[in-house]
Formats: sequence, C-alpha cells, structure tokens
Amino acid sequence: MRYIDLIFALDLLYRYYPKYQSNEMIMLAEDILKWVNNELPEDSSTLIYLKSCFNSPYEAFSAVWKEIWVIAGSLSSLRMN
Repeated sequence: MRYIDLIFALDLLYRYYPKYQSNEMIMLAEDILKWVNNELPEDSSTLIYLKSCFNSPYEAFSAVWKEIWVIAGSLSSLRMN
C-alpha cells in the first residue's frame, strides 16, 4: 500500500462514485488522511476516536485500504478510457 495509491483511489471515487461524500468508509479514509497530515487538533473527537480504534495511522490505512479498492477497483477502467 502506498499513500499515492490511496490518493488515486479517493480521487477516482470522487469523480465516478455516486454519493461519494455519504460513504462512511470514504469519510473514515479522509479522517485518516487528516490524522497523517496532523490536521486534527489533539483534543478533537475525530482524533480521539481514531486513536481508540487504531494504534497508528498505518494500521488505520491498512484497515480501510481493501474496502476502498473494492469500491474503486470497478471504476478504474473508467479512468483508463
């Protein structure tokens, strides 16, 4: 898994996936990206939740990675055309 692959998958979903913004898995992935980029304050409920579920951002990425690619995989042929 690479960070750039996750960004690619999220971009693909943003462009082609209906109701992209309402998918909980996508919102979780975006929160994890904010965690990696230190965009969440230490006292934010989002960061507290993420730290209660995952030991590290890498573990969190691994947990959602397969789920995102299941969704994005079927759309990848659209990007190639």
